[in-house]
Amino acid sequence: MKHCLLIFMAFMVVTGCKKDKKSLAVVTTTNVTSITGTNAQTGGTINDDGGSGITQRGVCWADHAGPSITDSITKESGSNTFTSSLSGLNAKTTYYVRAYAVNASGTAYGNEVSFSTAAGLPTVTTTTPTDIVALSAKSGGNITNDGGASITERGTVFATTANPTTANFKVAAGTGTGSFTVSMSPLASQTTYYVRAYAINNYGTSYGKQVQFNSASANTVTDVDGNVYPYATIGAQNWMTRNLKVTKYKNGDPITNGMTNFNWETSKIGAYAFPNANVNKKDTLGLLYSFYAIKDTRGVCPTGWHIPTDNDWKVLEVNQGMTQIVADQTQDYPGRGTIGAKFLEGGTSGLEIQKAGYGYIGGPTPDYYGYNEQGGYWNSTPGSSDPVNTIGWRGFNFGDPDHGPIIRGVVDNTYILSIRCIKD
Repeated sequence: MKHCLLIFMAFMVVTGCKKDKKSLAVVTTTNVTSITGTNAQTGGTINDDGGSGITQRGVCWADHAGPSITDSITKESGSNTFTSSLSGLNAKTTYYVRAYAVNASGTAYGNEVSFSTAAGLPTVTTTTPTDIVALSAKSGGNITNDGGASITERGTVFATTANPTTANFKVAAGTGTGSFTVSMSPLASQTTYYVRAYAINNYGTSYGKQVQFNSASANTVTDVDGNVYPYATIGAQNWMTRNLKVTKYKNGDPITNGMTNFNWETSKIGAYAFPNANVNKKDTLGLLYSFYAIKDTRGVCPTGWHIPTDNDWKVLEVNQGMTQIVADQTQDYPGRGTIGAKFLEGGTSGLEIQKAGYGYIGGPTPDYYGYNEQGGYWNSTPGSSDPVNTIGWRGFNFGDPDHGPIIRGVVDNTYILSIRCIKD
């Protein structure tokens, strides 16, 4: 009997040692292939499940050694050998990869493999908009990787539709990597905008994540191109407070771009030019328009607005303190009255006249004068002595160091001037 008991006990010891012994899985990592600036392919093989079922498998990767499942991962299904695609990688960056497998005993990792992505697009993030006030807001971005090529332009794009690009409104902010901030203006009142930072290198343009915000309340009007203009109520009138920059007539027909293959001296069609012949001044200073663009019956101002008449300008001047006698005077240098400073940017009238200069047509291409010194503006009233070939204008900051007088004159088709629209 004693002999049988010893045999039974020995059997129990042997069988107890063999009962459900489990361990981590055994995994190997596949070499990385198909490497581009933003993507790569790898995978792994589970050589031993450790005595229990695999509940999760894939690869983990990071830009530091020893990546784990707390870093970026894939989750794969199927056989013990699997393939994983890595995406959203930064160009020209070294990454470390390990296959992993999870079972009841924990997470096992395969051997570590490193690789470097190719040169490619930059990596950019978008800054959440701040300082949201009437007509403007601030945003920007941070370029953390140049993609292996110099950043030739960076900035912010915004629109009222999702996923804006550089074909929408954009504000450039120089070159190079690092953080930047820009001001987006003018914005329509109480409107949803979408914003993305962008960066350009030799490989193309990349965008940061889209951010959405609502603009503040303000008085604005939008032209047929989608440009937004603030306006101010001055007396009984509503005036735009920025220069017109539309490139189409009110019905959508294009206004001729006079900067390309256009003979200003002989042509009798409406055209526009850039202040001081500089395309980069359009967004801030608007466009300069020809005599024939003003005369065109298709109209250039937004619906419900018009180019001011001579009398519209006089009503404004009288409202701001000019006497009616002086307002009625037609006078070039030194101009009329002493209240011109009220109309310039920062003046008390609120009109914010901009010094975009003017153009004079003395040949096939215009000459440009007065940039950053003077502002010349069309009105729509024909000259009394020659109503077919002349039209009125207003000049600000001309010929007077104290900015006091305002010119009221008549010019012919040899001038290119700015436009401020007034509400009907």
